[in-house]
Amino acid sequence: MEVEKAVELAFSLGAEYAEVRWEELLRAEITASERVDVSARSTGGFGVRILVNGSWGFASVNSREDLEWAVEKAVRLARIGEGRVRLAKVGPVRDRVESKMKIKPSEVSLDEKVEAVKELLNALPEASRKVVKYSDFSGFKRLVTSEGTEIEWELEGISFEVDLAVSSNGRSAWLFELTGSVERGFEAVEDITGRILGGIKGQLDCFLRGRRPKLHDVPVLLSPYFAGMIAHEALGHLAEADELPNTPLAGKLGERVAPDLVSLSDGNVEDGHGNDRYDDEGVPVRKVEILKDGVFSKPLVDRERAFELGVEPNGRARAESYAFEPMVRMRNTYFEPGDWTFEELLAEVRRGYYLVRPGPGQTGLDSSFTAGILEGYTIENGEVAGPIFSATASGRALDALPGIRGLGKELDFENSYCGKGQVVMVSMGGPHVLFERGIRVV
Repeated sequence: MEVEKAVELAFSLGAEYAEVRWEELLRAEITASERVDVSARSTGGFGVRILVNGSWGFASVNSREDLEWAVEKAVRLARIGEGRVRLAKVGPVRDRVESKMKIKPSEVSLDEKVEAVKELLNALPEASRKVVKYSDFSGFKRLVTSEGTEIEWELEGISFEVDLAVSSNGRSAWLFELTGSVERGFEAVEDITGRILGGIKGQLDCFLRGRRPKLHDVPVLLSPYFAGMIAHEALGHLAEADELPNTPLAGKLGERVAPDLVSLSDGNVEDGHGNDRYDDEGVPVRKVEILKDGVFSKPLVDRERAFELGVEPNGRARAESYAFEPMVRMRNTYFEPGDWTFEELLAEVRRGYYLVRPGPGQTGLDSSFTAGILEGYTIENGEVAGPIFSATASGRALDALPGIRGLGKELDFENSYCGKGQVVMVSMGGPHVLFERGIRVV
């Protein structure tokens, strides 16, 4: 069955709205440690989402032969109960989105990919165990809806991950770096691996020379990566409309929740891992000013939540793949820059910490966060001093925002992933941000 016929079938069975997402990808994975393992696999299928009597039904299948079954199954699921779902209106879109990569992974030989992985492995410092993982994907996805939207995307992506087990003088640790791109291909491998090596070098320095932190309740200067972690994990999730009713931002649209020097945005950025022209409902991706001059200005919405809240859809319906229903997700979340130089921010701190690289941690929908510090330093008299090790940073982001003293001029981002039942590509970042209070390092 053709995708267009599947949409027609859904309407003949009583659907108010129907969409079919078709995806085909070829994935390659290379893992190098004591040996090199290579694998390739093809993935793909069809995701069918149907709206009947205000209730969603969803089914996914791997083959075109089962597409008719998926439509009938989704309609039956939607008919189980009556819901209240209504969708904000959007105009139909017909478009093709091409990859921006100059050298796509699909154009690179397997031997060349393996060589890039080996070069990165050999460039890493000595460790009791070191692993380099490379992955890429190439293919397409297509969206067809009952409202006349037909969009096809050319999909390309690459990623590198490094894990090191190190031990010295009775201490041990795992060092970790991960980054990737959906807009830069093999033309950027040297830059990507250079960033990874720089990050590992900083972490290793803190592991070898770092001391446990002894200062408490002192100013903390955050790198763009550390600030981005707070922007995404502790603040951005609060503004996702499906989470919003359970967060401190509930009912506060248009109200001040931070000082006027603080703005938080989500949108397409240079080489953003979450960049796209349209979301998985065919809605154009727009920049969302979540906090504008300290005021909770806009939530992140799909079409369903846009109708509920009476706001314009902004392109935040995202699905991990055809096998998942779209849900409200961030893309590239960041603090907006200020007008301070890095040196000026440092000069404001007599004694404090400079936190560069966050590690594993946990967050809550009350904006609380706790994160390990993979790379961090003390600040003494306005200068970066000795490294710290085995430390964590914690706080409650909404309580910490009033403690922001200044924001840097330069923006930088970390390309990463976010899990919320589904894994999607995101970036998080911002400028350097100086918190005079609100973040505790122990």
